[in-house]
Amino acid sequence: MDSLVGVPFAVKANIFVTGMPATAGTPALREAIPTKTASVVTRLTDAGAQVAESAGMHELALGTTSSNAAFGIIRNPVDPSRVAGGSSGGSAALVASGTYAFTLGTDTGGSMRIPAAYCGVVGFRPTTGRYPDDGMYLISPTRDAAGVFARNVSDVAVVDTAITGERELTSIAPGALRLGVPRGGFFDFLDDEVRSAMDNTLDALTRAGVTLVECDLVTPSGQSVHELAPSAGFSVVGYETVRHLTDRFALLAPPHNGLSFDDVAEHIASPDVRAVVDHMRTQPVTEDEYQGALAIRADIQRAYAECFETKRIDAIIYPTVGFVAPCIGVDAVTLGGVDMPLFPASIRNTDPGSLAGQPSISIPVPRPHGGLPVGLGIEGAVGADRLVLSVALTLEKALASVEDNRI
Repeated sequence: MDSLVGVPFAVKANIFVTGMPATAGTPALREAIPTKTASVVTRLTDAGAQVAESAGMHELALGTTSSNAAFGIIRNPVDPSRVAGGSSGGSAALVASGTYAFTLGTDTGGSMRIPAAYCGVVGFRPTTGRYPDDGMYLISPTRDAAGVFARNVSDVAVVDTAITGERELTSIAPGALRLGVPRGGFFDFLDDEVRSAMDNTLDALTRAGVTLVECDLVTPSGQSVHELAPSAGFSVVGYETVRHLTDRFALLAPPHNGLSFDDVAEHIASPDVRAVVDHMRTQPVTEDEYQGALAIRADIQRAYAECFETKRIDAIIYPTVGFVAPCIGVDAVTLGGVDMPLFPASIRNTDPGSLAGQPSISIPVPRPHGGLPVGLGIEGAVGADRLVLSVALTLEKALASVEDNRI
């Protein structure tokens, strides 16, 4: 894809397009019409692309499966008995099925990369704030970012250029790359398929000449980002969702512009989302808890910055998700003999970087014939988005050169 002229694309149902319902996958917004199109969309249409449809999602973007009780389950095109991932599952599935060359989604804690990994496509989350965030339902202004799904990294880069105007994409030889491998935390809980795929991928990258550097992401307090991200991340989302989501309802045409958060909450259809929102409403995050979460976020940001600086690495790599796409209806996984609820297990590796605002991308890795997709997460320093895309392009080419698309 060299140009966007005439290229159709879909947008996640929480991104505004005038004349098209912005449902956020929830009943109260089923017929909600925005009064203005999101800037991230208009930049693409100005480049010649054409909005074709709204893509399904996990209700209110508060989940990782896109099993939506109001609008239906989004199935994985690779295996329809499995989930497409979430919350941007519809956008990923439309690319995986070949319907569109690219789509837009959003990401709070992994909602671009998780569906990309499950569906075997490329999913890119830019540095938080790099893409405009007007014209979309924000559950967390601190964390949310629009992102791009495509079949390959080059197509993501074309879309990224149309949105940002940045054109430089450096050609990097594998032998010039230094990539951090944070085994502590990021490689701890993997199913057999993902572990095998990661072992083979790292071996293949080493053979291609990539320098792999062992590293740890540890905050100044000595705690790993995995220890700190879950509670801090939920506190940020819980505090901001209740306070800011209503601001975006005001951008809708009447009568939906008068909706409150409670109005929408009362009509939630998906049991898992209702449980999350009920928790937000009955056990609200206090101002002190929110400020404490932001302080933890700052510590996590320092951990990333120090890792990139001291190890002199271009990016870190890790399994995007520790397991392949689960079957529809599954709500827990067992990894390394430990039973885990599906949601925290799904976002385990994507959440810390999302909270810190790092640019990141998931690319599919070679799998045996008939094997389910596995994603390789590539995460860079804040603001180094085009470098992340360049690294991803190099790794994509290196892995594609493996004979028969198998390692």
